[in-house]
Amino acid sequence: MRILLVDDEEDFSDSLSEGLRNEGYVVDIALNGEEALFLYDLYPYDLALLDLNLPDTDGLVLCENFRSKNPKVSICILSARGEVFERIDGLDQGADDYLSKPIHFDELLARIRALWRRNLNVRRPLVEVGQLSIDTNLRMVYVGDYGIKFTAKEYQLLEYLTQNVGRMIPAEELILHIWGEEDALFSNSVRTQISYLRTKLRKAGVTNPVIVTTVNIGYTLVIE
Repeated sequence: MRILLVDDEEDFSDSLSEGLRNEGYVVDIALNGEEALFLYDLYPYDLALLDLNLPDTDGLVLCENFRSKNPKVSICILSARGEVFERIDGLDQGADDYLSKPIHFDELLARIRALWRRNLNVRRPLVEVGQLSIDTNLRMVYVGDYGIKFTAKEYQLLEYLTQNVGRMIPAEELILHIWGEEDALFSNSVRTQISYLRTKLRKAGVTNPVIVTTVNIGYTLVIE
């Protein structure tokens, strides 16, 4: 998952982004509205974490702009504005969720997982994909009662494939959402991680879903 964090408090942004990256997310930081719009037009974000008190624009205007450009992006407002009417304004402008500062990191992670499940149109933390059961809270994958141990990158890769079942995903898209632009030249990372993912699924006896390769183009998660 690629996240755009928009907040003018540099220490807060650095600390929060470090925590999210340790959880396996790709995070870009914008300290003002102009930077946010530039990055938003440059990269395909899955989630925007948006402060309302920005030095050059109101975050609600930015929220509306984000939503108009990409109806599918998840938007969570992080703001010191905690009044009920302000939360209502944020949600009315297109935000999916609203957290008042100070932020509790574990709660934010739970909200992010909930937004991901919402994109899959499921409410329970357990997502069924073929023979797989994915616990989005624990970030564990099961076949029956057997738990498959994945690295953070392998899990993020499987999670992204799951969110796009049946769609051929170009390798470049996977790099942008799972690794970030710093690894854009290392397409072997995708092939290697796909290979690891397939090997672990095969050893666990998983025959459904399968990861189909379109040579030199991308990958598709297929439920048979």
